[in-house]
Amino acid sequence: MTNVKRILSVTFLSVMIVAIFGSGIGMAAEEIKIGFTPPITGDSAAEGALQIKSIKLALKEINAAGGINGKKINLVMVDNRSSNPGALAALQKAVEQEKVLALVGSVRSTQILATSDAIKNYGIPTIIGGTNVNLTKQGNPWLFRVRPDDTIAASAMVKYIKEDTKFTKIGILNDTEAFGQGGGDLVEKYAKEYGLNMVKRERFTPKDKDYTAFLLSLKNAGAQVMIVYSPSPDTAVIQRQVRQLGSPFKYLGSPSSASNDSLNLAQEAAEGIWAAVDAVPGQSEANKRYCNAYKKEYNEEPDMLSSWTYDGLKILVNAIKKAGEDRDKIRQAILATQGYEGVLGTFSFTPNGDGLSSVSIVEIEKGQPKLLKIISVGKK
Repeated sequence: MTNVKRILSVTFLSVMIVAIFGSGIGMAAEEIKIGFTPPITGDSAAEGALQIKSIKLALKEINAAGGINGKKINLVMVDNRSSNPGALAALQKAVEQEKVLALVGSVRSTQILATSDAIKNYGIPTIIGGTNVNLTKQGNPWLFRVRPDDTIAASAMVKYIKEDTKFTKIGILNDTEAFGQGGGDLVEKYAKEYGLNMVKRERFTPKDKDYTAFLLSLKNAGAQVMIVYSPSPDTAVIQRQVRQLGSPFKYLGSPSSASNDSLNLAQEAAEGIWAAVDAVPGQSEANKRYCNAYKKEYNEEPDMLSSWTYDGLKILVNAIKKAGEDRDKIRQAILATQGYEGVLGTFSFTPNGDGLSSVSIVEIEKGQPKLLKIISVGKK
């Protein structure tokens, strides 16, 4: 009889615990885990903080609207530590330990290349912000880019010089990692196609912090405009050193040149530079809504370079709503996304997983990008 009473007491207590707190299985079923691997620490922590703000705004809006088919999104953030090994470790933790359904990955092309094979082996839909053209041409069907790739940005920059300026002699300055090297290669290719004279190309390593010798080399070669392909914060240092040399040529940079991070570091040295950016605040109705919501949430202007995480999470969530919690069906639903109006433009995915086909050429005026021209160059 004593044993029976003990069993009944344990059973009653178990029932009460489940009634009050819910079972672990029931709680897990009420949410969907999506991973996000930004740089929270390390050299890229400042840009990571902006990416986090953008994606958290999307998360707040999605969950306020009911999540995915009534289930809330649990956004699991894992620090990639601003490095390739850190990005791989973050991916492994998100998938193997946190059991996320899908991912919003990195903006750094080198980190995406370092994790691409693992993403393919896991078979997990992954939104990326890296722009190196090869990222979506490696035979990995699980990568989906939500920024214009470098063929679009590089072609647009050269096209702008050719059609909207009187410059004919260009110089190129790029870093030697995947983003800068790939972008520099494309600028050189398109300059030849458009009949411009590439007078000099200089390359620097991530260890270089003084770019004066490279800049003087471009000046002495007769460059009228310098196209810079490098991530922030390098671009801010380059902008300051160009100004210190008396701005011997026009500066036209890749999107990182006009990021909030770069502009905050460069300050007045950024005045008057040109850049090819993903989008300009207020350039569409969807963009205006985002900017207003961002300013209300954070009391500051949004960084368009970081807004890919907002678009990326929303596109991913829309795909899960349509496909359910099956990774392969989610992958197919993202590919089927056509005509989606996002912050950065109209998304229509190619079979390779590229979503956008235009960029905006801007001039920095009083610390803010002013739109000069939107250039669409088609999908590559």
